[in-house]
Amino acid sequence: MQKKISRLLVLLLVTAGLLITAGRVMADTQFDFYYQRIEKVVQINDPEPEGWWEKTKAFVKSGVNAVKRTWEGTVTRNLNLGEGSKRWYSGEDHNIAYDVNRVKVKSEAHLLELMGVKDESQLTDGQKALLAVYRHSTSDNVKDRMQYSYRNKISVILSDTTGFDDPGKYPHVTDDFWPYSSGMTIQMSSGRYNWPGSEASARSTFVHEFAHSFDRTIKEFIKPYGKDGSHFANELTKPRTAFVEGWAEFNEMLDSSDKVRQITNSVSFIKLEDKNKAGTYTNVEPESLTGAQLLSVEGINAIILHRIATEVPGGKDKVFKAFTSTRWKLFRDLSTITKQLCRQNPDDIAAIAQIIDERTLGKLSDKEFKSYIGSSAAAREFLENRKKAAEATVEADSGDVKASGKPFDIKVYTDGANPFSVK
Repeated sequence: MQKKISRLLVLLLVTAGLLITAGRVMADTQFDFYYQRIEKVVQINDPEPEGWWEKTKAFVKSGVNAVKRTWEGTVTRNLNLGEGSKRWYSGEDHNIAYDVNRVKVKSEAHLLELMGVKDESQLTDGQKALLAVYRHSTSDNVKDRMQYSYRNKISVILSDTTGFDDPGKYPHVTDDFWPYSSGMTIQMSSGRYNWPGSEASARSTFVHEFAHSFDRTIKEFIKPYGKDGSHFANELTKPRTAFVEGWAEFNEMLDSSDKVRQITNSVSFIKLEDKNKAGTYTNVEPESLTGAQLLSVEGINAIILHRIATEVPGGKDKVFKAFTSTRWKLFRDLSTITKQLCRQNPDDIAAIAQIIDERTLGKLSDKEFKSYIGSSAAAREFLENRKKAAEATVEADSGDVKASGKPFDIKVYTDGANPFSVK
């Protein structure tokens, strides 16, 4: 029942958000920063009541706290953050909550004051990361993305977990304050970045979460991240989920060559989660998967988008145009974006298709490929040239190309009248 109530509130909140923003034009987004510090951990439920009366009271109390937890997580954090003493309910242990003190940040100097220092050299590593996030919100890279956001305002919570980072004493703090974006709210925590030189990672994560905030795509409803609820850049998940996370990682890659190398290296093997045991993974070679499966890996989604953005002339603007012009499609995946790219930029079809073919190791059939590049004359010509290039190693089946296990060596020219040429 508690889960049903939670899902209903989330659905109502999402629906309300979509209705509010449906007719809104893209405009620069304002970030409202809130600094919150954990004051204490509170036991809100009795985990081991004794006697029927105590058990009855504990049952009623746990039900009331479940409603409060759902309301705080889905409504308060998004629509009514407020200032002063607040309660942050644990998602990992429903018997505890955190009392926090929350203050709206007025300036960088004010943030340092709230952290209890006069000079940033006195900050902990995690606090330095929060300061880096605050500063990065006004950077050119973030400002550049504001033109693609449909939100006028996003609240950013900077959670200072200093003093509560010992996993032995406080085992759930890390996960309870894990960075996230709900769309209307972004949350970043000091504990996640409490190591020297973590500022770059924190800035990258902030861009990741900001990218989520202007993406309306709805992930698959049932276990989008598998049984354990977590995800990796090189994990096989589901098409819409892979696109949602791949889109955010693509945005990180645009700003960081280190992130490009990290994501590219990570997909040298693919993680498969055991269907029966949460958190148990098997690493497999990409060659062992189908083309469709490879496109359900978020890192591969990110790499394809990044390559289009950086290798196709004017690619970055074209990718974002395809993204924003399909924003109304709530159940979209990578094929939605690439097909729109091909529709809007027919001269780039060969280059886009070649990138997809390479990242799927030549494993997509013609039918599968058309769902990503369409069936225009240019798309059909690419597939015909791909077929000719593969005749020596691939059998034709009713005009479709069967998987060969490697991309086809098709030379693509982007500056001539005919973009196709087969070596």
